[in-house]
Amino acid sequence: MEERQRNRQISILGDSISTFEGFDPPGYAVYYDEEMQEINGLRTVEDTWWMQVIHALDGRLCVNDSFSGSRVSGTSFPSALCEERLGNLRTQTADPDVILIYMGVNDYGYGVKISWEHMGLHFSQENKNYDHFEDAYDEMLRRLRELYPQARIVCGTLMCTAVKFRPGWGFPESIWGTELDDYNDTIRKAAARNGCLLADLAETGLRYETLDGSHPTLAGHEAIAGAWIRCLEELQLTD
Repeated sequence: MEERQRNRQISILGDSISTFEGFDPPGYAVYYDEEMQEINGLRTVEDTWWMQVIHALDGRLCVNDSFSGSRVSGTSFPSALCEERLGNLRTQTADPDVILIYMGVNDYGYGVKISWEHMGLHFSQENKNYDHFEDAYDEMLRRLRELYPQARIVCGTLMCTAVKFRPGWGFPESIWGTELDDYNDTIRKAAARNGCLLADLAETGLRYETLDGSHPTLAGHEAIAGAWIRCLEELQLTD
């Protein structure tokens, strides 16, 4: 295995699910502070889904660019589309070799519309609306390709969840008339359009454990990591 393969610099672009106190850029909102780590059973950063995946890739963390509550849509900070978020995926000495994206949960949860077309309205392709998920996700990938032309960018589709101690709880697979499947189809198409790789986590059929329906417990992080690793093996990124 080549030295570069063994020591690949890997950055994460995510929301609260991927935060961990002490491992996000200064000033970022963090869900997994010391209290939430304990409540959810996380002992160290090694328990996060993304650190498990980084180890599976024989890589090292470049930047964990994750901000609690952030969306892809919108143009101002902390949108994943904004200049600051996209620029924070590198350090002063290194650019990422691999970028793993797990974003869109908050867009879906807040009922962000996918596109004008999805709403039955039609406009020219030049009339972009970055408050819609499709245009925002597409533009995010386009800008990432420009900023990090050598990086392999991997887009993860959104997984369903389970709630510990509530076996009858059902994940809301449609919010405000928009289905999670449509969100995931949007991610799949945007990845293909922009020459990015797809980790189709949703297609694994795995659900991750939470206490609140959103944020993974220790077992939940293990499930997310397992889905990522399965997909990355299929993409031959773990070789």
